[in-house]
Amino acid sequence: MTGDLMDKVFGDIKGKKKEPEAIALRKDGLSSDILSDEALSLKAIDLKVLQEAIDATTSKRRMIGVWDPEIAATMQYLKSVVPRYSISENAAKWIKEGLERDHPELIKKVREGLKDHNL
Repeated sequence: MTGDLMDKVFGDIKGKKKEPEAIALRKDGLSSDILSDEALSLKAIDLKVLQEAIDATTSKRRMIGVWDPEIAATMQYLKSVVPRYSISENAAKWIKEGLERDHPELIKKVREGLKDHNL
């Protein structure tokens, strides 16, 4: 690429401003001052983004992966000693409980959207 073209491309990228309500990521995770209860209240839920998320998860199988040695060891132990223990089922149950507790309005809207997909 010529210098002028590179300047134009990278100048355009640098010139684009972040949306003021975008979630800020830091080295240690989400900024708690931006990701507040108010930011995820029902009135602040972006319904277009929510619908895109629901459509994406219902069109293809999506997996959530978490790696934490304490969780892995504990769940592997339970799988070894509890008959028919399902790591996946229990992980899903605990994640749902956390979402219901921390983001009740959002999980309510997701469930409503999933009903439209018969899920």
